[in-house]
Amino acid sequence: MLITAGAILLGTSLWLWIIRSYDRIEPEALRYLVLVAILGGSVSVGVAAGLNELAGKLIGMDAGVFSSDEYVPTTSLLLFSLFVGFNEEICKSVAAVVTTRRFADLNEPVDAMIYAMTVGLGFAAVENILYATRFGNEVLLVRFLWPVPAHMAYAALWGFGLAKARFIYPSRPTFLVMGPSVFVAGLVHAAANFLLFLQEVPAAVLSLIALGGLAYLAHLRLRRLVAESPFLEPGECPNCRNLNRPSATHCVHCGEPLQNTAMFVTCPCGSARIPALARSCPA
Repeated sequence: MLITAGAILLGTSLWLWIIRSYDRIEPEALRYLVLVAILGGSVSVGVAAGLNELAGKLIGMDAGVFSSDEYVPTTSLLLFSLFVGFNEEICKSVAAVVTTRRFADLNEPVDAMIYAMTVGLGFAAVENILYATRFGNEVLLVRFLWPVPAHMAYAALWGFGLAKARFIYPSRPTFLVMGPSVFVAGLVHAAANFLLFLQEVPAAVLSLIALGGLAYLAHLRLRRLVAESPFLEPGECPNCRNLNRPSATHCVHCGEPLQNTAMFVTCPCGSARIPALARSCPA
C-alpha cells in the first residue's frame, strides 16, 4: 500500500510541476492547486465512476471483459466509449468550475487552463489508486505515461473554454460558453477509448499519436494564455520578460509576438493593460 501511494504521489507531483511551470507571470499558490486537484479529482471520479458502472450494466459491459477473451460487440464498445467520454469530461468540467469559484485564485486566463488540467490530473490520480487496487502496481507506469497525460489533455480542451468564459464573456452563463469545448473533449475522449477498447496495435498507435497532438495543442494554448496576463507591463514580453515599447509588435530581445492577444490588451495610451472588451481605461 505504501509503495502504491508513494508511486502515485511521485507521478502526480511530477505532472503538477510540469503544469505549474507554465504559470510564470503570477504563479498560483501550490496549496490552491493541490486543494483543487484533491477535491475536484475525487468528487468527479466518484460521480463519473458510479455513472459509468450503471451505464456498463445497461449496455452489457464490464471492465473485466478487457482482460479476458470474451467477445464484445462493436456497437457495445462504441456506446460505452461515448458514454464514458462525455460523462467523465462533463464531471471534470463541473468540478473545475465549482472548485475554482470557491477554492482558487483565478486571476489570469492561463489559470483557468491550469486549474482544468489540475482537476484532470487529480481525476487520473484517484483513478490510478482504483486501478492499482484492482490490477496491481504494475499498471501504474503505463498509466503515468498514457492515461494521466490523456486526462490532462482532454481537460485542456475545455480549460481553454473556461478561460474564455471567465475573461471574454463573464456576463454569459459559464457552461453555455464552455459547452462546445466540453463537447469536443468528450468526443475526443470517446474516440480514444474506443481505439483502446479494440485492443489492436494500429488503433493504440493512432491513439498515442493523437495524444501527442493534443499535448502539443495544450502547450501552444498555455503559451498563448500566458501572454494574456493582466499582470504584464505594457510592452513586456511574456516569454523573456523584456520591456519593449508599448506599441511594439515583437520583442526586440527574443522576437516573441506581442500584439496577438484577445483577452487583455495594451491601451493606446500605453499606460495599462486592460480587458479587450473594456470601454474605458483606468489610467
